Amino acid sequence: MFALEEIYDAAFDRARFPTLLERLVHAMGAQAGFIGWSDLDRDAGFQVQFGNDPKWLHAYVETYAPHDIMRPHLHAVPEGVCAPAWDLLQTPEIRESLFYREYIAPQGIVDNLAVNLIKRPGIVAHLALLRHAPAPRFSEEDCARLAEILPHLRRAIYIQSHLIRAADHAAGEQAVAGVANSALLLLTADRVLLDADAPLVPLLRLRIGEPIGDGLFGTAVARAIEGGEPVAIEVSPAGEAEPVRLLLEARALETNRFGDLASGPGATCAVHVTRVDRPRIIAFAAIGQLYGLTATELRVLRDAIEAGDITEVGDRLGMARATARTHLHRIYDKTDTRGFAGLSSLAHRFGRIAT
Repeated sequence: MFALEEIYDAAFDRARFPTLLERLVHAMGAQAGFIGWSDLDRDAGFQVQFGNDPKWLHAYVETYAPHDIMRPHLHAVPEGVCAPAWDLLQTPEIRESLFYREYIAPQGIVDNLAVNLIKRPGIVAHLALLRHAPAPRFSEEDCARLAEILPHLRRAIYIQSHLIRAADHAAGEQAVAGVANSALLLLTADRVLLDADAPLVPLLRLRIGEPIGDGLFGTAVARAIEGGEPVAIEVSPAGEAEPVRLLLEARALETNRFGDLASGPGATCAVHVTRVDRPRIIAFAAIGQLYGLTATELRVLRDAIEAGDITEVGDRLGMARATARTHLHRIYDKTDTRGFAGLSSLAHRFGRIAT
């Protein structure tokens, strides 16, 4: 039919699925096709179609999906079994239905070779190949030809599902890192930059797909990776009026070399880059709720931490110094801290993710 390598190329690169489906449609003597899946366990999904009239696709979604009398029959077919719809389309029940009269017949659909590629709790995948008049029905020989590649199509879907989920996890981790005054770099073993949070690229003049080099930043990254300890540096990026201070923390990644088949060497190290010259936003309301602070105590706490000083809290808040000290001691008692140093340490553990 066609080289199996085409199926596995699509498995590792979903952008190839439209071309794969088009090749499959032509190889099977069909005029249109659809392939899609939903993996509920991994929150992944994908679908692609070829040759279908967009007007009819829209009509199905908007009008005819609730009237699809064939869908229960096709969903009942066992996993991996080729099921042409020709015989079903000849029955009076189908022919007299609104779905047949207004949707199938006007398009001249002669047969639908459908397969439940995967039919398990949490994950379903379907393949459908359509023939339009004057094409003949699908034969037993057609079903046998398709059956030869079905195991490979099923594996391709599982592979793509795992890749989609992994990409979603990576995007989520980068999103969290990027809004907490830090960002993320992903490097290969040769310190080639595979990916970076968007703010870092112009700030550090990085280029995806190229080595990070052995300049000030690249050398500091190498020290963080090799030494296993955070490294602090000061850089003077273009467009910044003042130098920028960065803390670099490297973390080795567990990798599976099988993943390198998709697009070359994968990431072996993640480097968290934190701008230490930006204040950390503290979730004061959460502290107050957790430790039962009053509204006034919370005001005192916020002022003391943000100012980094307790001697003039009363002056800043317009209250007597003795009153401010009383509130501070109540805060120490409620939070089980022994002074401002301990309270400050506690408060900064409540640093929040903020945009």
